[in-house]
Amino acid sequence: MSAVAEEKSVYLADFEAQAPAAEPAWLRERREAGIRAFEAQGFPGRRVEAWRNVKLNALAQEHFRPASTLGAIPMALAPTAALIPEAHRMVFVDGHLSESHESMNALPAGVAVRRLPEAVASEPDALQADLAARAELDHHPFAALNTAFWSDGVVVDVAADTAVDQPIVLVFMASEAAAGVAVYPRVLVRTAAGAEVELAIVHAGPDGLSYMSCPVVEVSVGDNSRVTLHHLQEEGDGAYHFGLVHADLGRDARFHAHSFSTGAKIGRTDFYVNLNGEGAHAELGGLSLVNDGQYTDYHTWVRHQVGHCTSEQLFKGILDGKAESVFDGLIRVAKDAQKTDSQQQNRNLLLSPRALAHSNPRLEIYADDVKCAHGSTVGQLDKDALFYLRSRGIGEKDARGLLTFAFANDMLEAVGIESLKQYQRERLFGILPGDEAAKELS
Repeated sequence: MSAVAEEKSVYLADFEAQAPAAEPAWLRERREAGIRAFEAQGFPGRRVEAWRNVKLNALAQEHFRPASTLGAIPMALAPTAALIPEAHRMVFVDGHLSESHESMNALPAGVAVRRLPEAVASEPDALQADLAARAELDHHPFAALNTAFWSDGVVVDVAADTAVDQPIVLVFMASEAAAGVAVYPRVLVRTAAGAEVELAIVHAGPDGLSYMSCPVVEVSVGDNSRVTLHHLQEEGDGAYHFGLVHADLGRDARFHAHSFSTGAKIGRTDFYVNLNGEGAHAELGGLSLVNDGQYTDYHTWVRHQVGHCTSEQLFKGILDGKAESVFDGLIRVAKDAQKTDSQQQNRNLLLSPRALAHSNPRLEIYADDVKCAHGSTVGQLDKDALFYLRSRGIGEKDARGLLTFAFANDMLEAVGIESLKQYQRERLFGILPGDEAAKELS
C-alpha cells in the first residue's frame, strides 16, 4: 500500500472513530461528503495539474490528528495574538477558543459574531444555505478535510445597512504542544444589503514543530455591501498550511482580500471568487516573503458569471535563499458576462540565484465584449538602480534593502489598518538587507 493510500485510510479511520455530534442531519451529510471527497483524492500528487509544483511526499508520511485540548499561546507569539489593539477579537489555540484572550467589545446593533458550534446548536436552519456549502471539495482535498473535521470556528453576520465600527480579528494559533496536530478553522461571513465589515484572519505558530493547518473561509457578500479581508499566514517553519477562501458577490458588492505570507514550510492559499451580480468588484492582493527551504503558493479562480463586473489581482513575491513560490491565477468570463473588466498581475523578486518562482496567469474567456489583461515578471534587483544608489554614497546592503522595500511598499500601502500596516512593515524590515535605510524612508 502506498504512503498516500495509507494516509487516506488513517484519516477515514479518525473520522469514523469520532463520537457522533449533536448536529443537524444536513451538516452530518456535508461532513460525510467531505471525507468521501478526501478519500477520492487523497493528498494530491504532482500529476494533478493544480498541485504539480508542490512536493507532499513528506506530508503523506505523517498522520496529523485533530487537537484534543486547548494549548497555551507561545510567549514569542503573544504580540501576534494581540495584533490590531482596537478591534473585536477572538483567539483560538490548537483549534479551541481561548476565552482568556477574547475581547469582543460591545458590537453595534445588527452585528453578531458567534462561535460556529453555538450558532449551529441555536439556529441550525439559518446556517444550512451557507455553512460548508461553498468549499470546492472535489478540487481541494484539504478543504474536504476541513469540512469533515472542523470542530470550532466563527460565524459573522452583519445586518442590512450596518457598518461594523472596528475590525474583527480572528487569530488561529498553534501552541508548543502542537506537534503532530491538525487544526481545521472554519469561518463564515455573511453581509446583508448595504452592510460593511473589515476582518483580519491570522494564522501563526511556533518554529520547530510539524503540524498542519487547513482553514476555510466562506464569504457571502450581499448586494451593495463591502467586505475587506486581511489574511496573514505566519505559521511556524515546520508547518503545513493549506487555506481556502471562497467568496460570492451580489449586485454592486465589493470584496477586497489582502494576503501577507511569511510562514510555513509549505504554505498555500486558494481564492475562489464568484461575481454573481452586475456591478460587483473584487480585488485580490498578496505579498509573500520566503527564505531557505520555504514553499509558498497562491492559486486564484476569479469567475465573472454576469456582465458589467470588474476585478483586479496583484500578487508579489520576494524570495531569498533556496525558496520557491507559485502563482497560478485564472480569470474566467462566462458567455453572458459582457462588459467585463479584469486585470491580473504577478511580480516576483529573486534575491538569490537559488530561488525559484513559477508564474502562470491564465484567461478563459467565453464573451466577446470584454477588457481582460494579465502578465507576470520574475527578476532580480535592477543593476542600474543599484549602481545609481551606490554612486550616491549608499552602501550595497542599504541599496539592496531600499530597492526591495520599494518593490513591496505598494502592497503594504493598500492595507487600511495603520497598526496592521506597520506590523507588516516590521516583518518586511526583518528580512531586508540594510533595513535601516528602508526604515528611514518608510
